[in-house]
Amino acid sequence: MARNLDMVIFDWNGTLIDDVWLSVNALNGIMEKRKLKPITTEFYREHFCFPAINFYREISLDVNNDWDDIVKEFTENYENGVDKVKLFPDVIPVLDELKKQGLKLGILSVMEHNTLNRHVKALRIAQYFDFIQGTEDFSGGTKTHLCKKILEQSGVGKERILFVGDTFHDYETASEIGCRAALISRGHNTAEKLRISGASIFPSLQNLAETLKSEL
Repeated sequence: MARNLDMVIFDWNGTLIDDVWLSVNALNGIMEKRKLKPITTEFYREHFCFPAINFYREISLDVNNDWDDIVKEFTENYENGVDKVKLFPDVIPVLDELKKQGLKLGILSVMEHNTLNRHVKALRIAQYFDFIQGTEDFSGGTKTHLCKKILEQSGVGKERILFVGDTFHDYETASEIGCRAALISRGHNTAEKLRISGASIFPSLQNLAETLKSEL
């Protein structure tokens, strides 16, 4: 049987690394400084979206006048705790299996490019990936333009690419270039929020990998 899949593109935050707690802590540091009510992890996962500025506006941050300071503070708060962030337990076994099958693997993230590369290397998984691509800055914008660039450079047809993420925006990114999306429901959005996309949803990467076996 011919293989249906040639490349898997992974989101980073909440897909390969377990960092929801750190993002919530970083945001609550900003909220506390401005004497605003802290958010819960549940609220965050139910409402978080990209571009992040829309979510920050929803939680009463003054993004019109204070945006640059908000971005700076979030970045500093996040970086102060990033050494404690770990990979999800099933990440390395799944990457091992996909590489054995000869698939091209990549990371596409809204994290700033140099910071992303540093984090990937610190967690010692850079060797698995054919490309690692972050965004131009720390503002938490969108990544659809970067996904188009990767598609053009990869030489892989969009119908043979799977984009794996944990947010509704990951579905939007995949849809923008016309590839399939698989969403993991343990990250920055709840399963309920992800279901709106109509994409396939899995509780873990291991569950996804088991489903993909028929395509490899």
